[in-house]
Amino acid sequence: MTIQNLNFPLSVLLVDDDQNICKTLSMGLEEQNCKVTIAYSIEEAISALKQKTFDLILTDFRLDQSSTALNVISEAKVIQSKALIVVMTAFSSIENAVHVIREGAYDYLTKPFSNVQLGLVLKKIRQIINLSRENEEFKTHKVRRDFFSGFSSQASKRLENFVSQVATSESTILIGGETGVGKSELARLIHELSPRADQPFVTVYCTTLTESLVESELFGHVKGAFTGAFKDKIGKLESAHGGTLFLDEVGDLPPQSQSKLLRFLHEKVFEPVGGNKEVTIDTRVIAATNRNLREEVIKGTFREDLYYRINAIECKIAPLRDRREDIKVFIERLSQEIRSRRDFNQPLHWEPDVISKLLQYSWPGNIRELKNTLERIFILARGRRPVLDDLPEGILNYETRELKPLDPSPTLEDMEKDYIERILREETNLERASKILGITSVTLWRKRKQYGLI
Repeated sequence: MTIQNLNFPLSVLLVDDDQNICKTLSMGLEEQNCKVTIAYSIEEAISALKQKTFDLILTDFRLDQSSTALNVISEAKVIQSKALIVVMTAFSSIENAVHVIREGAYDYLTKPFSNVQLGLVLKKIRQIINLSRENEEFKTHKVRRDFFSGFSSQASKRLENFVSQVATSESTILIGGETGVGKSELARLIHELSPRADQPFVTVYCTTLTESLVESELFGHVKGAFTGAFKDKIGKLESAHGGTLFLDEVGDLPPQSQSKLLRFLHEKVFEPVGGNKEVTIDTRVIAATNRNLREEVIKGTFREDLYYRINAIECKIAPLRDRREDIKVFIERLSQEIRSRRDFNQPLHWEPDVISKLLQYSWPGNIRELKNTLERIFILARGRRPVLDDLPEGILNYETRELKPLDPSPTLEDMEKDYIERILREETNLERASKILGITSVTLWRKRKQYGLI
């Protein structure tokens, strides 16, 4: 790709507790067409992130006795997830560099560095931003379709077939699977293959919202609904009108929000926080979770009626360890992506012993862990062919173990039946028994009939 302009202005947040360093760096950045905002502490950085949008966050690794660049990365992920982060460190150990990159930093600079080195980093940042802007013009092609097609494992083939069947439907979908398997990518793919592809795809990260904010974020609020509500706000649900709302980690929704979501799924209406006027919209909902929501229903932390409503169509993405035939293809595809994005020039044909270790590993973090590991390998190799010493210690020392067959375990239904039976033995009053179980008396009647306890 030919980059047309590599000197457009960059908005930079500079975070360092040393005022002299900030002054010197600020001058160097301004000479390279950057608009600089300075923060001398993590608190000032958070405040700046909430007030202004930044292309780049340039932060020192150690800010004070209690804060590091990891704190900056953590806050930026929530407030401005698109901002690229480069960490400056006087500690030349590879461990620090790999750690910050694993946590979400784009790159690192080891102090002292020259204006030329800084300029090279800024050039890469501009290339990424330019590429991102071009990708925005081709929204229908930005989804990671290669996460779900062209694989040989039966699990992946079934998933590819599933997507082709459900994408054109209007049903609510629940996507299950461990962290890092690609649930959000699958949700976006389903949206972009649906008749709603030209309409918004809006994501709500349920884990990042406090109980006091989740309803306002999801359903919006009216002016004066609570302290600080100075004007009406449209929620994510309404922002996705005509398109798709993706609820990532839906199991973390608090009870009150679960109730309002259930009403919307049933009637397609809701009321903003503090409002008394119903809003009717056309939004498809796709939800994802790494929890077992049926167990959450039994524990009483997730509404049973909401579970069945969002689970109109269920899909579970298999972990990477259960589709080992796909790992080598993922390595090839992700390596191509990393080489292109980071402008690395490592050979694609790796040493057989390195590939062998990657194929043997169990990948508990799934595709996300694999991608982060490949990033680390490319950084450490720095242009040469990767070797075993570039692998993380956990992968290098991993040994496959022959698993002993497990004794038959009770199913979830068996556990639920035994629990209900025990409560009924201790409490003969059905109304009180249903309260102990955390379900309605109607549900208890249905469960008794289902398990032959009537």
